Amino acid sequence: LRWEKNREPDLAGYYVRYRETTSARWEHSVFTTDTTMTLPLLKDDFLFGVQSVDRDGNTSLISVPTPLR
Repeated sequence: LRWEKNREPDLAGYYVRYRETTSARWEHSVFTTDTTMTLPLLKDDFLFGVQSVDRDGNTSLISVPTPLR
């Protein structure tokens, strides 16, 4: 996964959220301060989203990425 950096001055990092395609809820999350992440998962079996988080723990809405071709 790859995304553009959030420009907020108090940015702490990002949560990469993911869930099985059959799930209605985000089941897993991984925190990162980078704007790229490789997960050992099959993209056909999971849905992915990225959520920014500030130093106070406030989170943005989850953005669902579009595939690059």
